[in-house]
Amino acid sequence: MNYYEHHIGDYAEATAHLTFIEDATYSRLIRKYYATEKPLPIEIKLVQRLINARSKEEKNAVVSVLNEFFTLTDDGWRQERCDHEIARFKDKQLKARRSAEGRWQSFPSDEPQPETSPNIGCVRNATAMRTHCSPDTKHQSPVTNLHTPGKQNNGGEKENFPQESTKPSDEEKLFQARIEKYKSFAAMISKEGRAIAVDDYRIRDIVNLGVTEAEVAEAIATAKETRMKVSNPTPINAGYVLAILKGARKKLETPKADEDAWWKSNEGVDAKGRELSMKAQASESYDSFKTRIFAELRKRQETMEKSNAN
Repeated sequence: MNYYEHHIGDYAEATAHLTFIEDATYSRLIRKYYATEKPLPIEIKLVQRLINARSKEEKNAVVSVLNEFFTLTDDGWRQERCDHEIARFKDKQLKARRSAEGRWQSFPSDEPQPETSPNIGCVRNATAMRTHCSPDTKHQSPVTNLHTPGKQNNGGEKENFPQESTKPSDEEKLFQARIEKYKSFAAMISKEGRAIAVDDYRIRDIVNLGVTEAEVAEAIATAKETRMKVSNPTPINAGYVLAILKGARKKLETPKADEDAWWKSNEGVDAKGRELSMKAQASESYDSFKTRIFAELRKRQETMEKSNAN
């Protein structure tokens, strides 16, 4: 596509919160999307290179914009509005081609053809568009010598910029690592059970748990074993694996919660008192000692909050 409709109102409303660089980044990304008529590459570095993002701020803007306005799929970063416009363009192009075929086929085969024509490329060309063949649209023909490799749009020689460091930022590393987890976990579950898309919300929830590939593999094995025990032939799915992982995490957190409940036993009260350098007074009951400990904890918390506020 070398043309697309730009709805100023829709764009302004959707991008009003972006910084100047993020806005420019988004504009370049959708122009590249329309020009290639396909999703942007999965690898962040390739996307940054495609739109010439060089500085750290520009590269970070690519990460932010992709994460907000695009969806990661198996074939790359997709943008819903762009996909819709490209499909509409191709449908219009197909209809125009069929119309042209019918128009040219209507001429008798023995009819003499014009030897010269201002639009000679349109004669019996079934792929010719109406805007290409109409005599009043000659001004739309592109000046191709401005778009040849090695030339800028002003016709001058392409400027050679110095190569900058391609070392990714910490934010880019974390983002790329997260993407790799999305792809890895989706592939593991799809291989052993029901196929699932990389951007499925259940894959996102699994990644958010902070689990490792080993933990996911163990959860998949548990799911398969459980299904076999009850003779259930249904393939395992991401929701089942997610439930097993959540259950395992909850079990790991339960002992810690019990340890924190020091007030539930006399031993816990004594241990908390020693931690705070407090001792029970003569003939003081555990309930009274526990109340003093709670008061001391509140006092220390208030002191800490005041210190942080200053």
